[in-house]
Amino acid sequence: MKISLHIVKVMVVLMLTSFSMNVMAYGGGARATTKCKKPRFSEMAPPKSTVVEPGAEFSFIASRDTKPKSIKVRIKGQEVPLATENKKIGGIQVSGNLPADIKQGFVRVAVSAETNRSCEGSDGWLLKIEDSAAQDDQPAPQVE
Repeated sequence: MKISLHIVKVMVVLMLTSFSMNVMAYGGGARATTKCKKPRFSEMAPPKSTVVEPGAEFSFIASRDTKPKSIKVRIKGQEVPLATENKKIGGIQVSGNLPADIKQGFVRVAVSAETNRSCEGSDGWLLKIEDSAAQDDQPAPQVE
C-alpha cells in the first residue's frame, strides 16, 4: 500500500509539472518586460569647460522619445526657462540662457527629462562664467 501511495504522489507531481510547462509554452508563465530607455542628450553647446559671459545662450538635443514638457534645466539651483523645437530628424532642439545674475565661476548645466514611457534620465556639463565687463572695470596692474 505504501508503494502505490508513493507512486500516486510521483504521478501527481509529474502531471502538475507537465501542465505548468505547457502553460509556459503558450506565454502564460513569462512576463513580457520592456527595458526602460532613458532620454539621451547630445550636441551640448557651448562645449564643456568653455568660458562664457553671464546670460549666454546654451543648447542641446534631447532624444526624440523625450516628453518636451518634462525637460528641465537647473543652474546653481535655479530652473531656467527653455525653448523647445521638434526636429524632423534627431529629436528635440532645446535652448535657453544662463542666469544673468551669475557673474563668475563654474556652473553645471544640469539637464533632466522623462521619456514617453516615463523613464527618467539626466545629464549635464560644466561651463565657466566670466564677466568681461567686470574685468574691464578693474585697474590695470602697475608696472615699475
